[in-house]
Amino acid sequence: MTLLDSNILVAYFRLDEALHKKARDLVSSLEKIVIADFVLSEIYTVLMLRESYEIAIRALEWIINNPKIEVERLTNQETKKVISFIEKNNTKLSFVDISLLIMSKNRNYRLISFDQELRSFTLR
Repeated sequence: MTLLDSNILVAYFRLDEALHKKARDLVSSLEKIVIADFVLSEIYTVLMLRESYEIAIRALEWIINNPKIEVERLTNQETKKVISFIEKNNTKLSFVDISLLIMSKNRNYRLISFDQELRSFTLR
């Protein structure tokens, strides 16, 4: 399964986004997609602020009703790992980014992001 960062689906729904076509091609090529519930929140917020409420709602409905997309939550154990990581590391990665790294490692998901810093980061 493939875990997507919010920037992939934000670009997918923003027609003027530089990475729009790349996001469309990527999403259409994937068979099974996982979205973290935190990422769903980011997608809605960014689209609402940068596009419109209507586009943000349409995106949420498309994600929720898409049979190839599953929305998953962090487990309590994974949340503890995120917090532990934050306490032990000085990084500019967001809580959501760290949670994606933890989820991808724990669940053996392939993580895809347009964020270079997140893509280059590896958990020890």
